[in-house]
Amino acid sequence: MEGNRYAHLKPPVLRTGFAERRRYPRFHCELPIDCITSNSDIHVGFAANISQRGMLVCLHDRIEVGTLLRINLIFTKGFQLKIVRANAVVVWSKAVSHALWGRYRYGLRLAELNDPFISDFKGLLGQLAREFTLKNLFPSS
Repeated sequence: MEGNRYAHLKPPVLRTGFAERRRYPRFHCELPIDCITSNSDIHVGFAANISQRGMLVCLHDRIEVGTLLRINLIFTKGFQLKIVRANAVVVWSKAVSHALWGRYRYGLRLAELNDPFISDFKGLLGQLAREFTLKNLFPSS
């Protein structure tokens, strides 16, 4: 039943020469994020892409794989500032030497999304899906 509920969030099929293998499509974004560890260390960065179950995060600080995080994802909806709070776990990490911002890239799996933030998170994914569709329908030259 869950697959039908999110069918409208899937991006259109593009003929790029390779197939998308992810179960939940990722949408590119640049959203500020706070990652808080269990010992209250705060790591500030940005989410580079996001899906229903995870995200790619760019940070300056090193975090170990398997670390549990509380995240605050910040975005705008119209003229309102929204914050989505969730629990996540670091699934993979990679050091990047050529990055302009953030020396480390992390793959986060969303472990638990707090109830009051579910509708805001779904709205964010829908907004990113619409932007993705428009960019591919009307690519800039």
